[in-house]
Amino acid sequence: MKCVLLGATRGCGLETLLNLHKAGHECYILARNSTTATETFSAQGVPANSPLLHIVQGDAFEAGDVRRLFTAAGEVDFVMFSLGGRPSFKNPISPKLVPPHICTRSIQVFLPVFTEFYPMPATQPRLVVISSNGLGDQGHADLPLTLKPLYGWLLKEPHEDKVEMEKELHVAAGIQHVDFNPDGNNEGRLGNVVIVRPALLTDGVAKGGEGAVRAGERLEKCWTVSRKDVGWFVAGECLNGDKWKNKGVTIGY
Repeated sequence: MKCVLLGATRGCGLETLLNLHKAGHECYILARNSTTATETFSAQGVPANSPLLHIVQGDAFEAGDVRRLFTAAGEVDFVMFSLGGRPSFKNPISPKLVPPHICTRSIQVFLPVFTEFYPMPATQPRLVVISSNGLGDQGHADLPLTLKPLYGWLLKEPHEDKVEMEKELHVAAGIQHVDFNPDGNNEGRLGNVVIVRPALLTDGVAKGGEGAVRAGERLEKCWTVSRKDVGWFVAGECLNGDKWKNKGVTIGY
């Protein structure tokens, strides 16, 4: 299987890449600094000379760079979008997302390029987008009570950004959702997307093989999940098939 990944140099994207590479899938990566990316992958056991790894240097905010990534890859089977920022605590009372609006800005660049290369929704490669649980009124209501203040403070800006990203995706695919697309508007641009909403992310070990990971369109009292288990879930459950096609799936313990 040939794969394209945006956001694969750290976090859930990196863990997915490691699983895909281990399974023998060919991966094309967009990275702002190819040298740093190579060092990161090598430290995780993926050698720079691996025939399964191709790094295209570029910025996900630049349509031309995203276009070069897809041109280099050619026809692909799987695309993953897992970009995200980091919190800045210069003002600890009101943490900021750095860079601001990263998910919204980059998805608005990505979708036109993706649909330029794959204009027919019925024949598009599987697109997996990493979002978060706890978004919108419905998602927030499903959180454990003790996590709600944390989500409302620490993750306020990242979640506002991901809400806008989800709105873009839901309308592009015509997926109805009470918070993201209540009217069921459909631009008819996407036809094979899975939106993965992890619980509060940790750097813990993978537990997926032990049956610890729960997954569902709506999960109550979902506490945490390791980035390793997100990578395990995406590589094992989301590459193909109809189970999560054109749906959002929450995962966690």
